[in-house]
Amino acid sequence: MAGLEALILLVIVPAVAWMTALFLLRSAHEKLAREGLDVTQGTSRGRILVFLGYSGTPVVFGIISYVLARPALDASDAIANASVVRLEPLLLWATFAFSVASCSTIAAQAGIVRSRLWAFLGSGFGRVLPLSVVPTTAVVFALVLLLFLLGYTDSVRAGGPVASDSVLSGAIGSFQAFAVGTVAFPIAAGFSNRIRDLSQRGFTRALLIVEIGELPVLVGLVQAFLALSSL
Repeated sequence: MAGLEALILLVIVPAVAWMTALFLLRSAHEKLAREGLDVTQGTSRGRILVFLGYSGTPVVFGIISYVLARPALDASDAIANASVVRLEPLLLWATFAFSVASCSTIAAQAGIVRSRLWAFLGSGFGRVLPLSVVPTTAVVFALVLLLFLLGYTDSVRAGGPVASDSVLSGAIGSFQAFAVGTVAFPIAAGFSNRIRDLSQRGFTRALLIVEIGELPVLVGLVQAFLALSSL
C-alpha cells in the first residue's frame, strides 16, 4: 500500500497536473491564433518547448524520488522491518508534501505564462520567464527534504535507532506546514498577474509579489529541516 500511495503522490499526481497545465496553455495558444495574432513562428514554438521543459521538473523529480524510495517502501509493505513500518506515516506525509509542492509549482508557472502568453511568445519573454521560474523552488525544496528523509530511512533500515513517536509526529506536522506554505505560490502568481505592464518598474513589482509567495515556503522548509534534524 505504501508503494502505491507513493507512486500516486510522487509520479501520477504531478504528471496529471503537468498535462493539465499543458492543455490549458495550448488552449490559450489557440485563442491567440483565432484572434489573428502570429503564434506559429519558430521562435514561438521554441519558447513553448522551454516552458514544457522546466514545468516538467516536478515530474522528473517525482520519478527520481520514487525510484530512490522503493527500498524503504518495499520494506514497509512487506512488514520486514518494524522500525521502517513506524516511519510509514512520515513517508506518506513527506510524499504528500512533495505532491502538493509539485501541483503548486505547476499551477503558479502555468498561471503566469498563460496570463502573459503573448508577452512570453514575443518581446516580453525575458521578463515573463523569470516570473514563472521562481515557483520552481517549492518543488526543489520538497525534493531536498524528501532526500533528507530517505537518507534517515536508509540508516534505520541498516539498524539505526528510530526517533520517538512525539518526534515523528513533529516531523509529520512540519511536512504538513510545508505543504500548506507552497500554496502561497499560486496565490502570489494570481496577484502578480494583475500587473499587466512589465516595464522596468512593473516587472520589479510583479517579481516582488511572486517572491513574497516564497516566504511561507522558506518558513516551512526551515521548520521541516529542523524537525528532520532531530530524528
